[in-house]
Order: sequence, then C-alpha cells, then structure tokens
Amino acid sequence: MEPLANAPSPDSHVLRLAELFRAHPAWCRAASRLAPESESNVFFRHLPGQPWRLLRRGGETHLERGAAADPDLAFCFSPAAIERLAATQGGVDDFALALFRSMLERDPERRVELRVVAPFVRLLRRGYVELLLRGGPRLLWFGATHGVRSIGDLRRLVEGIRSSEPAPWEAVATSQPPPR
Repeated sequence: MEPLANAPSPDSHVLRLAELFRAHPAWCRAASRLAPESESNVFFRHLPGQPWRLLRRGGETHLERGAAADPDLAFCFSPAAIERLAATQGGVDDFALALFRSMLERDPERRVELRVVAPFVRLLRRGYVELLLRGGPRLLWFGATHGVRSIGDLRRLVEGIRSSEPAPWEAVATSQPPPR
C-alpha cells in the first residue's frame, strides 16, 4: 500500500511530512535504526481529531491514516513546525536537533508536541535510545544543557514525561451525540 493510499485528498502538510519520513536521506538513516515493529501516532494541529500512524514496513517509513495499534510515541505537528523541519539541512543530528528544538518552542503554532507512550525498556529495545546516543556530540551536548547527561537521566526524563493518558490534541472525533 502506498503511504497515503487510504487517504482521500490528503492535506499538503500531511503529504510534506510523509515525504520527509519516507524519502529524506537523513530521516531514512535515522528510521533504519528503529525496530520494524516501531510505530507512533501522529496528529496535526490544523486537522484535529484525525489520527495518523507512522510505521516501518519493507525498510521504509510510512504515514497512514488511522491510529497505531501499539504506539511508542505520539506527536502533534503544526504546519509551521513541518515547514521548519523540511527546511533543515544536514544529517541525522541536524534533524534531531531541529525536532527537539521544535518540541521546546514556546509558540504553539511552531511547536511539535510529544507524548511518550511506551516504557523506557520498550524504547530501548526498539532502537530509540540507541538513535539518541548515536546522534553525535551536538545532540549529546543539547541533552546535557537540558539536564540529560547519562542514560539514567534519560530514563528518568522518559519515565517522568511518559503518560498513558492521551493529550488533549489526541482527542479523536469519534464521539456520537447522546441517544434521545
């Protein structure tokens, strides 16, 4: 199945993010380090209540309509954050830094929201922690300036921000009006 084959006339920002995940060399290198069963939920600030899932299949990353069955992470991208990420040049470390900086952005119209769903051990098994550790000295320095100086610090951070409760931006528009 093509990444967006199950989506009627996808939004241009959805298409842009799907193309970045599927074809950009740095994003592809990063994703290749993740386990095949890795998947995340993706939401778009300008398309509330419409879940997408990011998954690995056949060595490629796909963005498809619908929620992930067992997500590791949940993201919410704004159009401005997608454009900022799309404009990022360089390697895996450059994209990781751009993504993390977008998560710390004060302006919600430029921010990428993140909810950690999976426990630290699953993130470790699926390759997310290795990806961070292999991000290079600039990514390690970025983590250190934000209080993450060791694997123990990273584990405490992940467990501290991990939540089994969906974030408000994850609300799916499936509620029916109450019966009369």
